[in-house]
Amino acid sequence: MHIPVLLNEVLQYLDPKPGDNFIDCTVGEGGHALAILKMTAPDGRVLGIDRDAGMVERLQESAKSLAVNDRFLVRHGNFAEIGDIAKQYDFFPLHGILFDFGMSSWQLEESGAGFSFQNIEPLDMRFDRTRDTETAASIVNSWPEESIARIIYEFGEERYSRRIAKEIVVSRKKQRILTTDKLVGIISKAVPRKQKGMHVATRTFQALRIAVNSELENVEKGITDAINLLSTGGRVAAISFHSLEDRRVKQIFKGSPDIGVLTKKPVTPSDEEIRGNPRARSAKLRVAEKI
Repeated sequence: MHIPVLLNEVLQYLDPKPGDNFIDCTVGEGGHALAILKMTAPDGRVLGIDRDAGMVERLQESAKSLAVNDRFLVRHGNFAEIGDIAKQYDFFPLHGILFDFGMSSWQLEESGAGFSFQNIEPLDMRFDRTRDTETAASIVNSWPEESIARIIYEFGEERYSRRIAKEIVVSRKKQRILTTDKLVGIISKAVPRKQKGMHVATRTFQALRIAVNSELENVEKGITDAINLLSTGGRVAAISFHSLEDRRVKQIFKGSPDIGVLTKKPVTPSDEEIRGNPRARSAKLRVAEKI
C-alpha cells in the first residue's frame, strides 16, 4: 500500500479548512488528497491530477465507495497543464496546491512500465502511456552516445555516465535493449564497483525516467503556473525526492515576488516515518504562501 509522505507536515503547512478548494497535482493513490478532503468538509473540494491513466482509473473506482459526492474530482492529465485544468473545472477560489514528485508503490511494483530495476519489464518509463511519445527503450537504442551520456550525467548525477553510455552503444549493436534486466546488466558491466548504499542502476534509471517524461520542465511550468492560480493567502507545497527537483522548486520560490517562503530549510521526514516507510528518507518539502 502506498503511504503518503510527510502527511502530517503537509496538512500542517497547507492548513486546509472547511470550504477550501485544493488541487493535488500528483494525486497518485489519493493519500494526501483524501486527508485534505476530510479537513475541508462539508463543502470543500479537491481536484486530483495524474499523468498515469491506470492510476486515475483505480482512484476513480475507489472514490465511488466514499461518501464525498462531487467534492473529489480525479482528472487524467499533466500537472504542467494545471492552468487549463483549473479553468475547465472552474476550480476557484483556490486555497492550496500540492505537488508530490515521488513514485508510488503501484507504479514501481505493479505498473509494468519498467520504472524499477528490480523487476523484469519492458523499458518504457512513460507515466502517460496513452500518448505515443518516446520511451526509455527508444532513447537507449537510437540516441547518440554523447546524448545518452549527457542525460545520465545531468539527470542522474552519475559519475560513470560516459562508461555506461559507451557500453549501451556497444551492446545495442549486438542486440536491441528492450527490457530492464538487460539494461541493468549493461550498467553493472560498465560501473567498476558497487556504490555504497545504492544499486548501480539507480542513477541511470532516474535519468531515463526524467528524460522520457520531461520532468524538470514540467516541475518549472507546473509550480510557476500554480503560484499564479492561487488566491491571496493560498499555499503551494512541493515534495521532491532528488536534488534536481528540489533545486528548481527552491529557485522558483526564491525568484517569485508573489509569494513568501514558509520553509527556510526543506522539511524532512522524522526518523519514525523513515522507519515505517524507508522510501520517504530522501523527501524534502518546501512551502510558500501567495501574498
